[in-house]
Amino acid sequence: MRRKTTREQREARKHLRTGNAALLKQKWAEAIEHFREACRLTPDSYLARVNLGLAYYRLERYTAAIGEFTRATEIDPNRPQAWLNLAAAEAALGHLTKAGAILERVAAEHPEHPDVHYNLATLHLRRGEIFLALAEAELELANNPRHRLARKLLTDWQARRK
Repeated sequence: MRRKTTREQREARKHLRTGNAALLKQKWAEAIEHFREACRLTPDSYLARVNLGLAYYRLERYTAAIGEFTRATEIDPNRPQAWLNLAAAEAALGHLTKAGAILERVAAEHPEHPDVHYNLATLHLRRGEIFLALAEAELELANNPRHRLARKLLTDWQARRK
């Protein structure tokens, strides 16, 4: 038997769909409007919070993005995507220590999640920690052999050494 949905839930889903379409078209401000409305209607929607944070991030409104990603991690702390996005927003503000701590936690709890080791690799590069970056890129490729950015990081490094 199908669970009844409230009018607010149906309306929130409509805003999520419309917001997702705006994201695909890179219409960040339009996406924000729809995701904000979805959050108003269903404040505990993980997906609405993550997507709202992503739209803010794309507009370089990193503080607002951090707020939404943080809220998403409070709603469902076991889903790594909000944590990865939170780390990216922190790093964008130059909070590399905080971003690193978040990424280390995700890597420990979800070591095979796509991008976690690549994100750690790029963070290590920003810190000038090349060998740690290379190790993380290799871990990413071990978990996700088709990860083109991790492969590019390693091949670029190998080309520089020659």
